Amino acid sequence: MSESEMTPASAVPDPEAPESVRHWTDLIRDWKASSSSTHLIPVGGCSKPGLSRVNNTESAASEPVSTQRYSTRNLSGILQYDPSEFTISVASGTPLEEIMAALSENGQTLPFDPPRAQFGATIGGCVASGWSGPGRWRYGGLRDFILAASFLDGLGNEVHTGAPVVKNAAGFDFPKLMVGSLGRLGVLTRLTFKVFPQSVEPNTWVVRCGDLASATLHMQTLTRLPVELDAIELCQPGMTDLHDWSIVLRVPGPEAVAESIMDRVQRNVGEAEVRRLSEEHAEKSWSKLLHVEGEVSVRIPMTPRQIETVVQTFPSELTELGWRMHFGLAGNVLFVTGAGDLQVLNFWLIEHGLAGLVLNAGDASTHGTQIGMWRHDEVVVRVAKAIDPHRCFAPLLFGEPLHTKRLET
Repeated sequence: MSESEMTPASAVPDPEAPESVRHWTDLIRDWKASSSSTHLIPVGGCSKPGLSRVNNTESAASEPVSTQRYSTRNLSGILQYDPSEFTISVASGTPLEEIMAALSENGQTLPFDPPRAQFGATIGGCVASGWSGPGRWRYGGLRDFILAASFLDGLGNEVHTGAPVVKNAAGFDFPKLMVGSLGRLGVLTRLTFKVFPQSVEPNTWVVRCGDLASATLHMQTLTRLPVELDAIELCQPGMTDLHDWSIVLRVPGPEAVAESIMDRVQRNVGEAEVRRLSEEHAEKSWSKLLHVEGEVSVRIPMTPRQIETVVQTFPSELTELGWRMHFGLAGNVLFVTGAGDLQVLNFWLIEHGLAGLVLNAGDASTHGTQIGMWRHDEVVVRVAKAIDPHRCFAPLLFGEPLHTKRLET
């Protein structure tokens, strides 16, 4: 289920929402029986509208791909939660804010920091997007916390996969397959996660590095230290510091532990300025880094070794238009925000062999959810054909057309 959800930067009409799993089943079976050329895309709370876009390059044939969105917002509620078991089962359309509030009452959380909860994001959309927040650095990503998933396939059958227990190694791991599926493999109906205790008194520190070379060097050093940092993010000038590249750290408490960690950090970054942010400043900084707001916002997986190349080659025309970037998870993912069309960014991604996932796209953009160079994945192709033999759901984009045209581009 793709969470094609709404941010303040993009207004998306509210899609129709079937009342129950039974209504979803009838919808899918009627869709299949009608042999419609229009594809169905399930969405959640509409906080990431770019994830339900489909363009013509996603079609195996030459005809345009038409789609219709339906929301799972009526599949809502906490179905089972026992704090002593550290697991929670929820309906897929349940708002993240509701889940996080229930967990917080018992001192627990989903430590991978699900993004855009305050914009109405749902737990099903979070899974479908595959997007984990800054907490993934220490605790692992969404894939590491999902235990079970129920979903409706392209024939309208409800499939139950996984088990609501922490240790389970039975069968094909379908719950993890649904992470990042973008609503192209089925309609998520029920999800189960393991949960963690909340971090104790975390605080935020900034390492002011000056230039990019110093920032990448210090970040590499910090990732190798035998200390537990909750999150490590690299920000370009103008985000956290007005003039310098900066590393933003979330440091777990209690206070004595945090001071010990930061003493070690200070010794390893030499003369770089290290300062603690006020609670208000820290909240604003993490909001920017977690929600990645913008008329256009794109998530791009990468490696820390590519940071300097990415910055040096980033299209100057986008920089002049005010496009911004920051590197999450210690340089393992790039977030780009701006305004306008995605054409220039798309060509740049292809040139450097990178793939982008569009979280938000401006009204003028003609591109779909997936831009850049996506690899062909034969396993997912075959699984998709088995789950959705009549192509009820919108197709995923695999990189064959872009790979064959890379040199031409």
